[in-house]
Amino acid sequence: MSQAPPPYRPRRASLYAAQRTTTRKWRWIGWVALIGVVLTSGVLGYVFWTVRDLPDPGQAKILGGSIYIYDREGRQVEVRNSNGQYYRALTLQEMGKWGPIATLAAEDRSFYYHGPIDFGATARAIGNDLLRRSATQGGSTISQQLVKISLLTPQRSIFRKMQEAVLAQALENKYSKDKILEMYLNRVNYGHNAYGLGAATQVYFGAGRNAADLTPGQAAFLAGLINGPAYYDPALYFDRARQRQLYVLDGMVKIGALSQHAADLAAQENIQAELKYDQSFLRSLAPHFVNFVLGDLEKRVGADVVQKGGLRVYTTLDLDLQARAQQAVSSGVAALKPYGINNGDLLAANPKTGAILAWVGSADYYDNAIGGQFDVIEDGHRQPGSSFKPYVFEAALKDHKITLSSTLQDRLTTFQPGNYQPRDFDDRFMGPISARRALLLSRNVPAVEVGQQEGVDNVISLAHSMGIKSELKSFPSTAIGTSEVTMLEHLQGYQTFADQGTLMPFVAITKVTDAEGGTLFQQTPGQQPGISHPISPADAYLLTDTLKGYSAQWGLGWRRTMAGKSGTTSGADTGSSHKDAWMMAYNPDIVVGAWAGNTNAKGGGKTISAFGTQVGQRVLAPFINALPDSMRDWYQQPQGIVTGNGCGGGREIYLAGTQQGIGCTLPTPTPSPTPTPRPSATPTAAPTGPVPVPTISPTP
Repeated sequence: MSQAPPPYRPRRASLYAAQRTTTRKWRWIGWVALIGVVLTSGVLGYVFWTVRDLPDPGQAKILGGSIYIYDREGRQVEVRNSNGQYYRALTLQEMGKWGPIATLAAEDRSFYYHGPIDFGATARAIGNDLLRRSATQGGSTISQQLVKISLLTPQRSIFRKMQEAVLAQALENKYSKDKILEMYLNRVNYGHNAYGLGAATQVYFGAGRNAADLTPGQAAFLAGLINGPAYYDPALYFDRARQRQLYVLDGMVKIGALSQHAADLAAQENIQAELKYDQSFLRSLAPHFVNFVLGDLEKRVGADVVQKGGLRVYTTLDLDLQARAQQAVSSGVAALKPYGINNGDLLAANPKTGAILAWVGSADYYDNAIGGQFDVIEDGHRQPGSSFKPYVFEAALKDHKITLSSTLQDRLTTFQPGNYQPRDFDDRFMGPISARRALLLSRNVPAVEVGQQEGVDNVISLAHSMGIKSELKSFPSTAIGTSEVTMLEHLQGYQTFADQGTLMPFVAITKVTDAEGGTLFQQTPGQQPGISHPISPADAYLLTDTLKGYSAQWGLGWRRTMAGKSGTTSGADTGSSHKDAWMMAYNPDIVVGAWAGNTNAKGGGKTISAFGTQVGQRVLAPFINALPDSMRDWYQQPQGIVTGNGCGGGREIYLAGTQQGIGCTLPTPTPSPTPTPRPSATPTAAPTGPVPVPTISPTP
């Protein structure tokens, strides 16, 4: 019987070889694992290093370059963005019900049930896109998308996805789901420069619509645009947008937000007929004012801060008064068109605080034919005409050179230097006339006469102390407004009259905050630096009491008591050819000025035949008569004013101590030359002959 072969026993060398192979294998696996750990750690470390300086997504600026301008009540005046983007911030509650729900159905249906990354949705999105060969369902969660649109560049890469995941996790660690959804809905792009649900609602369905008022069909339509604002642009590809809307409505049914019946009804809504593509509200409600504010803002917080944007600027503007001012200028310019008028402005402020209330820098900011973007209020240096006369009379009254009852001479008079002979619009003379009546009737010769008695340099000094900043020429004709000024500085001078002698520098900005809500600048109107008292309440009252009769004298049609003064620059003889027409007015509650003229795109313009009083009738009257009843106050007679006999009989008011009558009878004026003009920054040789004077002779 044969024996079974012995069991196989490998040779010792073979055993050792197998052991060595196993050892090498595990050693190789170990090295691979180690390398993998090192690489993974390195990559993750690099990812964390690259995001270390990125801001918190919740604190990132929404449209970082934007500056938001608000009026005194917190109403938006303009969003200034260099890219023309429009944004309107809303809380989640202000967005209403359907906008957020439709967005979840479109972009992240299980948003409230998963973490920052939804791995299941990502896998389904990849498979769905491969099957349909189109991007119909995104794989990124809303948290990831918020990170993407707030912080990261739009590149597509594994590395970028890792950054996105890290930041999304940090986002969800810090903020609630509701807050993340709110931030997302305020930042996401809907096309047509609309960023955020609030802006999209207004762009697509009209400026008067609010997100809270969206129907389910409208909300689904807007939510569908998020996936590709250009691809689904309904203005170009409505059918695509329509199909996307149906997809979103189906998603709203699947998440239980809508019944199938409600979704079917929503699908029947004629969205195409409802689309407005409204851009009207993107226009600034006060563009020249905003330009002024931005210039002031650079002085307050620095040009670099303004350039970065992300600022909220709260101003003194009253949008209700601004709308009335714009309407008054538009209608007034139209009414004065037969007189050659094509442009105008209006500036209003609170004289007690210096707060600017309304600013219309041209008849139409968007009309290039008139150079509408040029701000006549701030930059338009023009002759104020007879509206300058109150400074002349105020200086002489203040220095006791005249009283309101002083007798002046309205007769053909030659003034030196320059053999200057002023005339009036009616080309006639009225003879002896009281100072009060001369100012009320805006007679030119008496005004120049008063300027000579006071000294033109003294008049200039007072005007500068009251707010005029432009250079004023030391000529006799300066007394009747031949030196150019801007409306901004001219109204500042009238503000001093209106606040009974106190110069309250104009204020436009009350508060500036940054993207994090920190206060960069703050001031309270009425407490700004630079307040001064160039004239006393009694000094101011003399002018105010005289000018309160201006509306009745010239038939301006103002239905409340206002002090007023017109000004017109006209031809030297009959006043038939004008360049500028002004009207200024004030009471204790408001000071307002308006100008009308003719301009073109290059800054020049034709002559006009309208007078300043017509500006008072056609521009200021509609504005003044529409003012609220709270702006009807009038002045109480201040201390330092007494009543006495007038030079020609009757009673008159005086500064205390002057009631005995100064200049009740004046000889025929023989004016002496005014002091030599002070040298400018660039001295010029003194004239050897007659000093030239402007050929323009202002009229009422």
